[in-house]
Amino acid sequence: MKSMTGFGRAEREADGVAVSVQVSSVNRRNLETVCSLPKEFQHLERKVVEQTRKVAARGRFQFSIEVRDENAAANGLPSDTQLSQAIVRLKDIAEKNAVAFNLDTHGIIELSRLIEPQAVDLSDEVVEKLLGEAVGGALEKLVAMRIQEGGTLKIDLVARKDRMRTLVSSVREVAPAMLDKHRENLLSRLEQAGLEVDTEDERVLKELALFADRSDISEEMTRLESHLEQFEQTLEKDEAVGRPLEFIIQEIAREINTTGSKSCLIEVSRLVLDLKNELERVREQVANVE
Repeated sequence: MKSMTGFGRAEREADGVAVSVQVSSVNRRNLETVCSLPKEFQHLERKVVEQTRKVAARGRFQFSIEVRDENAAANGLPSDTQLSQAIVRLKDIAEKNAVAFNLDTHGIIELSRLIEPQAVDLSDEVVEKLLGEAVGGALEKLVAMRIQEGGTLKIDLVARKDRMRTLVSSVREVAPAMLDKHRENLLSRLEQAGLEVDTEDERVLKELALFADRSDISEEMTRLESHLEQFEQTLEKDEAVGRPLEFIIQEIAREINTTGSKSCLIEVSRLVLDLKNELERVREQVANVE
């Protein structure tokens, strides 16, 4: 099982070209890929998206990609040709305007600052190859982090599932007392109303039978136990399980709510509240499961 948060970084270099990739991921219901590529290589974004799809089912992936020409002259300074052409141009202007032309080291430095470095055409083929390798390396590290965090999430989810099973068992144990409680309440109301109470009266027995049918939560408990079993089995699958887990959580919530609506016993209501609180914590954790 994997989480949806992670980080990875990698760099590849060849033929004087270096490509560095940094990627991070956070939780999203679907897969979303955002790339920050140099303008001249934005057409390669599709390659990054395709590589991401091979290793992830959902989550938001943010790529920051840098492409550098390690052979660029003077690390971003104008080339020798550019400087020479600029000096010749300035000398011509000085001669035409009868101005003395004296250029020292300081002047050359100042001149170089005014000249935009010449753009270097990098081979698409080389950049694409290095980009694929760097993206692959960064994703490999990110996936490793997602797997590690997913293992931690799984341990927590298993513990919470076990806690919910214990609570369901407790509900089963105290549920039969709901009928006795209702019988007690019914007879008490009849006595308070000044009516003679005959516990064998057909109407009283009918009311008790109707309540017993309406308040029976054995089916809800059986379905809850089944859903928790499905939850456990899904956690063990070697695939993206986030969406299946979210669906199972919805089904568990439905059974818990039905159980709560049928309860007339404070003990059952408290256990239902504990189940809801535990399920909410499970829901928060599953929101970060791939």
